[in-house]
Amino acid sequence: MTLAELLCMAVLSIGMPNADFACYHMHTLVEASEQNKIDPVILTALIFVESRWSPNAVSRSGACGLTQVMPHWSSGKKESFGKRLTCKQLFDPDTSIRRGTKIFAYWFHRYGKQRYKTALCGYNAGYRCKGNNPYPRGIAYAKKVLRYAKKIRRELRLLKKYEEEDIPGCMMYE
Repeated sequence: MTLAELLCMAVLSIGMPNADFACYHMHTLVEASEQNKIDPVILTALIFVESRWSPNAVSRSGACGLTQVMPHWSSGKKESFGKRLTCKQLFDPDTSIRRGTKIFAYWFHRYGKQRYKTALCGYNAGYRCKGNNPYPRGIAYAKKVLRYAKKIRRELRLLKKYEEEDIPGCMMYE
């Protein structure tokens, strides 16, 4: 079973809203996470917290799509993430996943120093999360994403255990 299929089973089993939609796009998520050297479980939890896997989500501040990217920041400094995207473009799930992953990878590899909490805070609150006094709402956001990631990981461990033991009657094999 592929990682995308296992992640799909995990989000279905924890009752995540729009899990069927998430499953449909899980291959894109896994591919984007591998290209950017990001944990796909963290990315799955990030999208859940950002949009509840609703592709047409728009926040009060104007962030769009699954990964809730701000259109005017979608290109980054000196277009480091590619061309600037509109909300209409970010409503495409694959585009949103790829751009959101690229932006999160920037925070993770450059400022998170391989620590997801700092990187998630940066993804949510920007440069206010650098330094000794990170932005409290950004840290709360990071903790929320990490809690969902923990749930998904727990479910993945159970699914892998079932897969290894080849338990008859398990949902995976019916």
